[in-house]
Amino acid sequence: MRKIILMIASFVLIVVISMMVYVQKPAWIFGQTTGQQALHASPPELSGDSSGTQPEASTKPESSPEPDQVDPAIQAKVDSMSLAQKVAQMMIVDLDTLERESKATSASELSKQQYAGVILFQRNLKSAEQTVKLITDLKSAKTNVPIWVAIDQEGGVVTRLPWLPRFAGNMALGATGNPDLAEQTGKLIGEQIESFGFNLNFAPSLDVNNNPDNPVIGIRSFGSEPEDVAAMGMAMVKGLQEAGMPSVVKHFPGHGDTSMDSHLGLPSIPYDRQRLDQVELLPFREVMKQGVDMIMTAHITFPKIETKTVVSKKDGASVHIPATLSHTFLTEILRDELGFDGVIVTDSLEMQAISSNFGNKEAIIKAVQAGADLLLMPSNPDASVKWLTDAVKQGVISEERINASVERILTLKHKYGQLDSQQSTPYVDQFRMAQKAMQDQEARQSELAIAEHAVTLLQNLDHQLPFKVNANASLYVLGPSSLLPEIQRQFHAILSKEGQSQFKKIISLPITGGISSDQMKQIGTSDAVLLVTRNLNTDKKQREAVRKVWSQLRKAKQKAAVLSVGAPYDIRYISDVPAFVAVYGDRPTANLPAGVRTLLGLNIPTGKLPVRIPDLNGQTLFDVGAGLTYED
Repeated sequence: MRKIILMIASFVLIVVISMMVYVQKPAWIFGQTTGQQALHASPPELSGDSSGTQPEASTKPESSPEPDQVDPAIQAKVDSMSLAQKVAQMMIVDLDTLERESKATSASELSKQQYAGVILFQRNLKSAEQTVKLITDLKSAKTNVPIWVAIDQEGGVVTRLPWLPRFAGNMALGATGNPDLAEQTGKLIGEQIESFGFNLNFAPSLDVNNNPDNPVIGIRSFGSEPEDVAAMGMAMVKGLQEAGMPSVVKHFPGHGDTSMDSHLGLPSIPYDRQRLDQVELLPFREVMKQGVDMIMTAHITFPKIETKTVVSKKDGASVHIPATLSHTFLTEILRDELGFDGVIVTDSLEMQAISSNFGNKEAIIKAVQAGADLLLMPSNPDASVKWLTDAVKQGVISEERINASVERILTLKHKYGQLDSQQSTPYVDQFRMAQKAMQDQEARQSELAIAEHAVTLLQNLDHQLPFKVNANASLYVLGPSSLLPEIQRQFHAILSKEGQSQFKKIISLPITGGISSDQMKQIGTSDAVLLVTRNLNTDKKQREAVRKVWSQLRKAKQKAAVLSVGAPYDIRYISDVPAFVAVYGDRPTANLPAGVRTLLGLNIPTGKLPVRIPDLNGQTLFDVGAGLTYED
């Protein structure tokens, strides 16, 4: 009898252990790392709560499940949708296009087609009040699934809301060398755009900017070293998520080593898979460990990896398939090899790299066949819905493929609480939150502090900087006419605020074709000369003018300092200037006042160069990490 009891107990114990192994799926049983298990974890259940509350900022949302592990409530939602509704849920449309197609209001068009969301640009945003009202109206659309209202708010050069701090931008953050500042920036950006009603942010850029002639990424990148880009990108994603804001890293598999703007043409990168793994893909692999929500594709070709070609509709030439339309990149590499199961979104399908070479219909269908879940800015959304539904009915695309994308999209919306309520925040309450964000002085202080920490001093022969201000000397500011008024204003404002001595005069001289002989005679040996440059690599006219001006100053034995307000590569063209300061941004950001304060000695430069700068022959002029202080 005792033996029988022991046998029964042993059998029960084996069954229990087997069930635990099956449920928990330990890594050692199924050949998965714990990170991969976390990536495939199921989200929390749909609460059914109609309060519309968001997850607490300190709570990190759980990762999206695989399509075969979809939450039953999400599966039921997908099953209840028509094919056209599901296809429309795979599109984020441009407001201008939406208004053009609508016969009534944008909200009514959203109600009719059930798009996943709308993206807004600065051209759509006339004032803070109008912006909040617009977003409130869009969210009031009668839709089966609440919409995303998306924005590109990267910080720095790519910002859409002029009433909020613009922050220093990614390359400036790279120059600080401090991921904590990137996390802080991401959190502040997330909180502030949410105060206006936005609920999706296309940021940050994970492109490794190792091409100094890149016309479209540049200071939008954290730097030229993959590991540094990864560290900063992970931190910014974390900050956005802490604010309850989905993040969208871009542009997969990497847009940093191009010399063409994909808004205007179809760039190509000639490297093989080994190089791609070592450089471009590294930041994307690392940021997946942070549980990134969405990855945006790049309209660029890699002929050694994606070898398929098509005939371009633009000129009949043979062109390689870009990553956005490539099954190799989106499914085989991103999904299968890297294990990403979040949402894949295309870059804008209105960009010339796609629209002129492939045509609207073909691009839509190819992107979905490649593995894209979300189509950004189709130029003809109504027609795009029909094209995709027809493709499903004709067997070109399976409905299961459509369902998988919609499940991912709904899972992400649920992850951030958007499926819990159809009720949007009333305009009065939303605008009150926006006003509070606009008046946030701590955020503006953080903006300036980060910009000051980023200022990088690359050369300072004979300790020419900081400028010695006295009432007997004038300051001559030479540069593009568009920058001079703001720079002059910053000098006057900062000197007055700090109670410093003033220059006798601050004189601005546009440098369209050099300095006249009379102007050269005005500049005395005791006067300070500041030469302002911005992105000389893409502005040939300015580049030639700057070279001529510096040649004139050098012949006159007049010392000058350079303030580079765009990418720091300008020093390649005037490498023998005695003093050079890089601030990685202009416009109404904090970069410009941070640079002026540094020139005046009110801020000690501590930034370190986040990119390698080659000379015009390709040899290293300044390496990553270069940077002086005034004590050096």
